[in-house]
Order: sequence, then structure tokens, then C-alpha cells
Amino acid sequence: MQLGFKYGHCKGFHKLYNYGLKHYPNYMITKEAEKRVKILKFWKKYGLQATIDAYGAKKSTLYLWQKIYKENEYKLISLNPKSQARVVNNKRQINPIILKEIKRLRTEVCPNMGKAKVKKYLDNYCKDNNLPIYSESKIGRIIKEKKIYHHRQKIYHDGTIKLIKRQKKKRKPKDLIVNNPGDLVQVDVIVRFVGQMKRYIVTAVDVYSRYSFALCYTRHNSLSAKDFIKKLEEVFPYQIKAIQTDNGSEFHKYFMQYLEQRNIIHYWNFKGQPYKQGHIEKYNRTIQEEFVDQHEIWLDNVDEFNEKTIDWLIWYNTKRYHWSLNLMSPVDYLINNGCFSKMCWTNTYSLQKNLFC
Repeated sequence: MQLGFKYGHCKGFHKLYNYGLKHYPNYMITKEAEKRVKILKFWKKYGLQATIDAYGAKKSTLYLWQKIYKENEYKLISLNPKSQARVVNNKRQINPIILKEIKRLRTEVCPNMGKAKVKKYLDNYCKDNNLPIYSESKIGRIIKEKKIYHHRQKIYHDGTIKLIKRQKKKRKPKDLIVNNPGDLVQVDVIVRFVGQMKRYIVTAVDVYSRYSFALCYTRHNSLSAKDFIKKLEEVFPYQIKAIQTDNGSEFHKYFMQYLEQRNIIHYWNFKGQPYKQGHIEKYNRTIQEEFVDQHEIWLDNVDEFNEKTIDWLIWYNTKRYHWSLNLMSPVDYLINNGCFSKMCWTNTYSLQKNLFC
């Protein structure tokens, strides 16, 4: 019988349930136990052969039930079906010599060597030493189970190893619901090549209203990202509560320090999962197709490019219709939902227009 826990999500419920199961057995009698008692009574009244013919039970099974029932002083709960899970599970047997060779290959020969390459070297080693040959999948499981990874170390000038303290990154909760403007703003960087130069366009979009902002920089560092967030706060017509970024180096140090000062929550996206930042990824495509591609010639002069970007952003936020907003512009959507008045937007419009003039 499979039991379901209605309050399984409550902390401590399973412990309390197991306690009740242990001390109040009369309330946990299953239908199978009642059926077994009925069969035993039928056996006592009509005999063994009649019971086998009627219920199809084996002779050894009937005697086993009778023994258990008698040893437990005829308590009905003793006939509840026991768990069918194995008492002892098989453990993977790993040859210690092979394990040592895998560690050597992944830490000394070639740091974090892939399992396919490890197998090539390991097959030759095992043949020379009369050891069993492991499959590629088994090697991969061994690497994951034993955590055979090489971590880069930084060394000081005096030869001592610098200890690296890895800070746990805060991820966006799965149950996070954006109900107000500024609850979550996604930020990203677009890299463009102009001749022998690189330009970095930092972009931001509000998940609730699709209100967006973008600026071009010549350097790809946390100071540029910090400067962008400062201007973003001046331009956005409401307070920013949380920001989500990828794991780029530009979103560390000064960028993080500024967010802490402003009490803005910083969510890091999972590596290799850009779809969890779908709003900014879609916006990056839009701004490149509708603006950057047509004004790429201005990228050599960042100030002039940013002036043209501001003009385009004003049109994008006030005039461009969005399917996700029921064919309204971001500003119209905010006004219609009572987020701010038209007079407030007039001040914001002037600030955004004069920010770089």
C-alpha cells in the first residue's frame, strides 16, 4: 500500500508521522492485513487444501503468516506487508590502482581531462598492468562520485598558496512572481566589433513593463557596469528592487558593491541557461536588429552613438508597441496600470533626454 503525505512539505511532519506510526499501530492496519487474517480464519475452519483452492495461496506462505501472527501475540498490524526494498544495495567496486591513475590523469597530466580522453590513456595503462577495462560511462560516474576535479590555485610571490573563498551566488527563486515595476530588471552586455575595436553595449529591461535602457562603453569591466546602473537608476521612473545578470566578470566587485549600498538584490543566472533571462535576450536581439545594425558606423565615437541611442530609447519606451503589453508602449502600459502619472513621465523624459547632452 502506497501512502501519500498531504502535509509532506511541512518541516518535521515526516518525523511526527513516523512517531505516530510507531506508538499508535492500531490505526495503521492495512486492507492487506485484514485480508490475510480472513484467509487464516478460513484455513482453520475449512482446511489447508480448501484454502489453497479458494485463495491460491502457497502452503509456505500460509505457515509464514501464521508464525508471524502468533509470535506478535495475534496483533493484526503484524500482518501488514513489509517493505520490498533491498536491505543492502550494491556499491560500485573501483580498483584502487585504476582510481589513482584517473586522479593522476585529471590533476597532473591534463587538468580536468574529459572522460573520453581519460579512457584512451586508461585502456593502455590497464592492458599493460593486466587490470579490468572500464567503460567511458563508468569513468564519468567515478569522476563525479569521487569529485576528481582540478581547481586552479593562485600563488603569492613568496611561494605560498592563496586560498580562494568562493561565495555562494544567489539565484532567482522559482516561485518569484513579478507584480510591480522594478521587481526584477535583467541586465546583459552586447559585444560588437568595429574594425580593430571592440564596443560593449550594456542593456537593461524591466520584466514587468518592458521599459528598457542601453549605453555603449569602450571597456568591459565592473566600473562600466557600475556607471551603467547609476545612470539606469536616474532614468528609470521607479525604484529598482532586484537585478538579474549572467556570470560575467563585469558584474563583480564594484558592480556588486554598488548594489549592496543601494540595497538592490542581485540574482545570478545559472551558467549555460540563457533562456532563464529570456526578456533581456529578446531585447538584445531587438535593439541590434532595429538600431545597432543601422548605426554601427557611429560606434567609433561612443558619445555620438549614445546620443542616438537615447533618441531611439525614448521612441522605444513611448511609441513602440509591444505584443507582450497588448500592443501598448511601456510608458502607456505603466500609466494605464496606475504605476505613475503622465506628469511623472514628463520629468523622466526630460532627464533621459538631457542625461548625456
